[in-house]
Amino acid sequence: MSKLTLFHFPGACSRVTMIALEQVGADYDDVMVNLMAGEHRAPAYQGVNPRGKVPALLIDGELLSENAAILTWIDSQWPGAGLLPQADDALTRARYLSDLFWISSVWHPYVRANKAPMRWTTGDVAPVRERGVELLTPCVEQLDARLAAGTWWYGDHWSILDVYFYWAYTTAAEGAFPLSPFANIARHRTAIEAMPAFARMQAREAAAKARAETARG
Repeated sequence: MSKLTLFHFPGACSRVTMIALEQVGADYDDVMVNLMAGEHRAPAYQGVNPRGKVPALLIDGELLSENAAILTWIDSQWPGAGLLPQADDALTRARYLSDLFWISSVWHPYVRANKAPMRWTTGDVAPVRERGVELLTPCVEQLDARLAAGTWWYGDHWSILDVYFYWAYTTAAEGAFPLSPFANIARHRTAIEAMPAFARMQAREAAAKARAETARG
């Protein structure tokens, strides 16, 4: 089995990859990159991932970055774990990947406009956040409507997309996106937070923060 090292930051989208690793039962090391302190721009981390982002996964010392790519790779190594549904043909597989890419390329920027609008402007952040809410709302409405028919995005079948959706809507809510109108999403949130892999992720993030505080001395 490959030696895996995950570079992450607590609360960031890297927790989606961490939950995936926990769900499949992978043996991996984790290294916290303090985004708030600018460690992602420091030479030490730039030497690991020149894109300066988390997550980054080292696989036997080889870099793989971007959540969608990492999740697809993990699924290929643990196909029985159900991170993505099994597909009998290439088109069906591509549709599952299309859903994943929709979150990473559409939801993700909208979430950032809600949670961290200062990244998108050097001026007043209020119009950016307002536009972020406007853009994200139909996405969340689509998720809520689909969850009316089942516990998960794929009905009765959990997938890692559910975790990615969870990260997106809870992070947007931290930026004041209103989740209260969406009863099905509230139920989905409870189901995600009850997952054992979610609890293991929380414990691992807490341990990483404790190590960082100890190192600062």
